[in-house]
Amino acid sequence: MNVTFEEKDALNALLTIEFQPEDYQPRLDSELKKYRKNARIPGFRPGTAPMGMVKKMVGKALLVEEINRMASESLNNYIRENNLDILGQPISSNDHESVMNFDQPDTFTFHFDLGIAPKFDLNISDKDSLTRYAISIDDKTVDEEIDNNCRRYGKMNEIEMTETDQDSIKGLLTELDDKGEPFEGGVEGKESTVLLEMVKDEKLRKSLMGLKVGDTKDVDIFAFFNDNRKVLGSTLGLPEEGLNDLNKTFRLEVTELKRFTPAEVNQELFDTLFGKDAVSSEEEFRSKIRENLESYYASEAENQLDHMISHLILEKHNLVLPDEFLKRWLMQSYEDTYNAENVDELYEQESNQLRNQLITEKVIEQFKLEVTEEEINQVSIGYTAQMLRQYGMGNPDLETIRYFEQKNKEDQNYMRRIRDIAVNRKVTDQVKSMITIVEQDINIEDFYKMIESHNHEHNHG
Repeated sequence: MNVTFEEKDALNALLTIEFQPEDYQPRLDSELKKYRKNARIPGFRPGTAPMGMVKKMVGKALLVEEINRMASESLNNYIRENNLDILGQPISSNDHESVMNFDQPDTFTFHFDLGIAPKFDLNISDKDSLTRYAISIDDKTVDEEIDNNCRRYGKMNEIEMTETDQDSIKGLLTELDDKGEPFEGGVEGKESTVLLEMVKDEKLRKSLMGLKVGDTKDVDIFAFFNDNRKVLGSTLGLPEEGLNDLNKTFRLEVTELKRFTPAEVNQELFDTLFGKDAVSSEEEFRSKIRENLESYYASEAENQLDHMISHLILEKHNLVLPDEFLKRWLMQSYEDTYNAENVDELYEQESNQLRNQLITEKVIEQFKLEVTEEEINQVSIGYTAQMLRQYGMGNPDLETIRYFEQKNKEDQNYMRRIRDIAVNRKVTDQVKSMITIVEQDINIEDFYKMIESHNHEHNHG
């Protein structure tokens, strides 16, 4: 066996593996003997069939399998033994054709293209400066958050008559003809519920006040649904193109009326949000709301700083990659996602992620960073708590979080994600310790305006 390594440039290499008959024949003979020993061939007891017959039956298939296995082993061994830092996986060379004649086997030659990771030094120091924002929480923000929670935990109660924008009408919709009679063959008795504050046409909305159960009201169906053809089609059970022939006047027969009433700021709301008797007065309630907001916005500010660190490390390390090799590798490895038409467009994001990964690995190697089980567990608990809040569980207690967290840990994909988060957090914290961080006060509105401007630059950069 002969293996040669040719460096095309700093980022691309050619690895050639050559097998002579003396390299593969002993292994092939051994596989043939194993097959002969165990094969059930009509007319012969196991192990007694002529070797010539066995070779004729399975010799080529076993040769293909053995040559490919040897090529894979030799390739991986060479990369490992020579500490080659490659990107992606080796792929068959575009410029050199491999020699594989399995009908008349002699010398087999494989040519593999390799993408080599760029060599670089970390370029981060206290001369690099980023801002950590301290977001101020005023009384207005606390009031708005209390109002949001009152609405979130409010209730719909039945009423006798519509009087406010917070009322909702449930009724049956029937299409009318030019004479104001039910249109023959038209839409009839379709049930719908509409919250009055969602009706944008002010004249129509006012005309819906004073309705009682059993009343009827003729409405412009398009105005009733704010000209939202998708919602209208779904409600009436019609395809969007079927709306073109629809008569605009419908009769609404009221079957149910309800009014949304926000929750009151009382002990019931305190217990719902923070657990039984954790808060016992409106003053404590406001204080707890403020504390939660401060914690939330501090987290938002830290996330923004982490995001800027990811930009910083990319900007400070303008890593050049073997782009053409990586595009070929992506198209061959992920055929369902990448093709010749889209690979250039999608590659930018992939290459940035790869650059970020290389820099992350460099930080880990240089500072010998290790993620402990305790850190992984902390990330897992925080991640699970965040998931539960997104599912509407408010402030789940630790026992509930731990229950779901243990269930999540049974999923290997979940654990990989958690480890990645823990590693990235460790690396980000290391970078924070190396740069200069300037503290700056800011209000909520200006903070999100800044983020919006940054995202705009992202999308148009």
